[in-house]
Amino acid sequence: MAANTFSVGVDVGGTFTDVVLFDHAERRAIVAKVPSDPSNQSIAFMNALTKVGTKLNDVQRVLHGTTVATNAILEGKGSRVALLTTEGFRDIIEIGRGERSKLYDLKLIKLPPLVPRPARFEVPERTQADGTIGRAIDADGVRAALKAVDPTSFDAWAVCFLHAYANPANEQAAGALLAELAGDTPISISSAVTPEYREYERFSTTVLNAAVAPVMNRYLGAVEDRLDDGGYRHPLLVMHSSGGVMTARAARQLPAATILSGPAGGVAGARAIARDAGIGNIITCDMGGTSTDVALIKDGEIRHTTEGRIAGYPTRIPQVDIVTVGAGGGSIASVTGETLRVGPESAGARPGPACYGHGGVEPTVTDANLLLNRLNGDDQLSGEIALHPDRAETAVDRLKDVFPDLDTIDLAEGIVHLATVKMAGTIREVSVYRGHDPRDFVLLAYGGAGPMFASELASELGMASVLIPPHPGNLSALGLLVSPLKRDFVRTLVRRLDAMDSSELADAYRDLQTDCEREFEADQLPSQDLEYERSVDVRYIGQSSTLNLKCETDHPDPVALSAEFHSAHEIAFSHAAADEPVELVNVRVSAILPVDPLDISAEAPTDGSASPSGTRPVTFRSKLVDCPVYARDALPVGTELDGPLIVEETGSTSIVWPSDKLRVDEWGNLRVEVGEK
Repeated sequence: MAANTFSVGVDVGGTFTDVVLFDHAERRAIVAKVPSDPSNQSIAFMNALTKVGTKLNDVQRVLHGTTVATNAILEGKGSRVALLTTEGFRDIIEIGRGERSKLYDLKLIKLPPLVPRPARFEVPERTQADGTIGRAIDADGVRAALKAVDPTSFDAWAVCFLHAYANPANEQAAGALLAELAGDTPISISSAVTPEYREYERFSTTVLNAAVAPVMNRYLGAVEDRLDDGGYRHPLLVMHSSGGVMTARAARQLPAATILSGPAGGVAGARAIARDAGIGNIITCDMGGTSTDVALIKDGEIRHTTEGRIAGYPTRIPQVDIVTVGAGGGSIASVTGETLRVGPESAGARPGPACYGHGGVEPTVTDANLLLNRLNGDDQLSGEIALHPDRAETAVDRLKDVFPDLDTIDLAEGIVHLATVKMAGTIREVSVYRGHDPRDFVLLAYGGAGPMFASELASELGMASVLIPPHPGNLSALGLLVSPLKRDFVRTLVRRLDAMDSSELADAYRDLQTDCEREFEADQLPSQDLEYERSVDVRYIGQSSTLNLKCETDHPDPVALSAEFHSAHEIAFSHAAADEPVELVNVRVSAILPVDPLDISAEAPTDGSASPSGTRPVTFRSKLVDCPVYARDALPVGTELDGPLIVEETGSTSIVWPSDKLRVDEWGNLRVEVGEK
């Protein structure tokens, strides 16, 4: 990138909107936070740009992490969707799978169908499982199916035909006919959204895509208009769930791909920080105001999955393997029976925790940390929100009605400990439950609240060390700036591996790479510079689930893939069946247009000595301990300190416990050696 240019990353969260303005000439990042506006994310987006003093005509890249699609689904505010499907199959979207999310819950209420039955329309057509067209679509059949309804009366349409992944011809023809009847109404076609087998999951993903398409079109249009008015003349780039960015044009076509937009940016930033620090194995912990997102990175590789869920509904969009738990700074402490619990309910941005002074009265995790003096009650949170310890105390004291024998500090410690235990359980989901020992990993903590909990959380899991990056409260926004342009493509190819040769796989990869090039050319991006990541989904014959295996070449050896699958199955499930035949299911390609790495090493001071700005009494395990307080930017490289101590910076506070040791590495990261609690 040329000198004197800037890049901007804006990540809109549930409580705060984070922004990073990076000066490529000075190797300097300017970070800020502004309160999110749930009613209109574009307001917070532009407020964030104003906060860092951005002159948009000097900016070369604007990258955006957004929760618009996520919130629309979670809040049930998606658009009115109609479904066009194969004759006899309109109830797939309601029948789903025969599984129960809570096996022993006799009062379990099934999720309502994504599309009500009167809005599902059948057309006579049939595509066979091998891709042959048994019955071609025709205009009369489509018009007859829709004769009783005005196609323009719905906000969006989803077209989902049986076996369309094997041959999209009928879907494409129906989509073209529907476009003539529905005018400008957005249409999502399953073979374009997720062209792979499993009818219910494919139908669900396509309908979800259709449901958020109108709101994403409006939102991205509003953001682009505001950027254009400010003088920005380049494409807006949007973070998607699999850890890359795509143009706003592509995001309009595939808005369901942005469901994990913000969290994926954080994982991308975490990997970049860990790679520079020479650490290959990390567990990320992104604790914000509403929830905590965790992910596992092994040997520098981010783990991905296509078996995600949103609001209980399955999605087959490739995404970073992130597990989320309702434990954030705004998580509300409540009582069920005589049991104290924390989350998943959150005070959000408004009214927020009681200590914000915006009308909240329920005790939250942030209120508890403030009472323990882990937050500075004389400061403003993220430079934006004044804190009120008296209101936090009043909120926590509400719990004394159930726990009269506990004082305010005991209750505050209980709230913080319960939040820690919840997060530890979530980390076990991405590690222990998947065959990985968390003790073999470094905990990389970020988000506004992550560094405050990192040491206690690592101790709970037996982890020896913690890494806290520069600007941890803004790492998700920083991660946007290191994320490459990326698109994911898949083809279902069900074959026994022992009946295949490498040429069939090579042909499949060649076709997918052609699709990649076509998409990048549509965005006027250089396809000749693309790099490719290839993988396959494989299973034992008879299994329903698959394992994803990375392929180093575009002509992998099927025999070698079988052997690799047995080993991967042993690691994941502690057993393998080496004599059982192995079956290929899907072939995948990710096309990547790399970006230059960010060098923020210039920000870390290299001389001087660390001197505390003051002290503050902090409660640890019911004991009040005087802690020196350090400003993050006053800790030079090489600093070594014994806990207890507090490190404060804009957007985050790091707590180093009495038994811990702190070191500042050459990149300005805080490395904490975790002692016994």
